[in-house]
Amino acid sequence: SRQERTDAIRSTLATLARLGVTSYTEPGLGPGGDGIMRGGLGAQTLDVYRQLLSDGELTARVGVLVLPTGMASTAEEFARTLTALDDSGESGDADPRRLAIHGVKIFADGIVPNKTAWMHEPYLGGGCGSLCVGGGTDAERIAEIDAMIRHAHAAGHQLGVHVTGDRACDAVADSFAAAVDERPRPDARHYLIHGDFLTPHSMKVLAAHGFGVNMNPTIKWTVADMEEEFVGVERAAYAWPYRDAIDAGVRVASGSDAPVTYPDWRQGVATMVLRESKAAGRVSGPEQRIGLAEAIRTYTIDAAWQDFADDWKGSLEPGKVADLCVLDGDLLAADPHDIPDLPVVLTVMDGQVVHDTLRD
Repeated sequence: SRQERTDAIRSTLATLARLGVTSYTEPGLGPGGDGIMRGGLGAQTLDVYRQLLSDGELTARVGVLVLPTGMASTAEEFARTLTALDDSGESGDADPRRLAIHGVKIFADGIVPNKTAWMHEPYLGGGCGSLCVGGGTDAERIAEIDAMIRHAHAAGHQLGVHVTGDRACDAVADSFAAAVDERPRPDARHYLIHGDFLTPHSMKVLAAHGFGVNMNPTIKWTVADMEEEFVGVERAAYAWPYRDAIDAGVRVASGSDAPVTYPDWRQGVATMVLRESKAAGRVSGPEQRIGLAEAIRTYTIDAAWQDFADDWKGSLEPGKVADLCVLDGDLLAADPHDIPDLPVVLTVMDGQVVHDTLRD
């Protein structure tokens, strides 16, 4: 019901304020979400956000990707639905700095633990997965995802594409490049969502065109050990290749994929620096470790870039908005293992205190 959605968003905003989060992304709200997560990603949720904005209840900045169609759509259905949304004005901003619709979400493949991510090399036990769009062959499915990406790009949208497998990453990155080459548009800021097994080819293409990737360190922390039974030790260790992607010049942001993981950036920072897994505390892919400052950038300035907002948020400097959190402890001096336990004592969004442990 509408009330359930309202209560859920209010609860989420309160949780995020306690965690020090001042901006977040809803990576897919729209007609394509009516059948996902019991309709929680449906268009009515966006209506609730607009109501909370008008009531002055948004204690974080929310960026939205519109989800025209679900996980197994055709390019024809996608184009028809997105065109209807554009014509109706449903894909427009309410208040660009508080509730902004940044672009369009597409699902390209599935996930590794159920072997639906599209991989170059077979899973242990066989099969390579596939793209999840319409089409009976790999070639037909590539043509479908390519047509969806070209349509959304030509219509002027940013694209955020859910993609996890290495072969799927290559296909999506190549489609991004083809769309921009066909219809040049400065600063489109398309990005891969997840990019677990991002390849050197994908990184080169993304970097050359100024595209990004949004990775999930807390998923790495949670499932690194489990993935070994699906893709083997070597590929599991490589998953979420932060070091290689940053070195290749890709814009790398981080997200939690909540509710898949708890949206705690402190655990994400610790994981990027340590590459340790939750279950065994075992290091998984140490060559992909990045530094503390680099890790924080993925949640701040480079995340703001993803939002087309790096000129006014994402760092503390004159002329930018006062979005910040204060920790009880020295992040720079802390043992990385202790970062997840540093208390957030104050959260400020646009100069407004939204969490204060002394007051709360």
